[in-house]
Amino acid sequence: MRVKCALFYSYIRTNYTMAQNAKLRLIWYKNKGDSEEPIIFSGHRLSKEDDSIWFRSAELEDNGFYTCVLRNSTYCMKVSMSLTVEDRDSGLCYSSKIRYLDKAEITKGKIITCPDIEDYLAPYRQPRLAWYKECEKKTWRSSIVVNRTSIWIPEVEEDDGGNYTCELKYGSRLVRRTIEFKVTGRQPYSPFK
Repeated sequence: MRVKCALFYSYIRTNYTMAQNAKLRLIWYKNKGDSEEPIIFSGHRLSKEDDSIWFRSAELEDNGFYTCVLRNSTYCMKVSMSLTVEDRDSGLCYSSKIRYLDKAEITKGKIITCPDIEDYLAPYRQPRLAWYKECEKKTWRSSIVVNRTSIWIPEVEEDDGGNYTCELKYGSRLVRRTIEFKVTGRQPYSPFK
């Protein structure tokens, strides 16, 4: 799991390399109650890489607020971000508290894409994902196309609703994302729209 310093993506018009060239230093803290403690990066489970913290295997104790501070002797800017880590629900391959939501109308076409996996893709290699519905391998009907990072449903049926989990092997670990896919009825036609 990767936590990116939001300063570079929402608050300032620079990137990490430009900040380094301007002699700005990026420091990370974890909020502990009313105080912030600097993070000691061991390199094994937790490491700092450019503008991000990498959790090689996130644990429940990693829950909380993280603050990144960009500073030198005359400049200081900081922002805090929260990280939520949840155990899988009993008997499931995902936590029902952490799912992406996607919707489609019945009879419409829909592409379900595995979200937020860019950080885990190797350059110049096509990812190979396994797809599950309700945590089980599925024999998809012939009209559904399952490719490397998505599922194409040309005509959504009511039974297509449910939890779709994509799984990507990353080193010795598995990265999973679950999409709660809701199927809605067709919207009635209105000539006044």
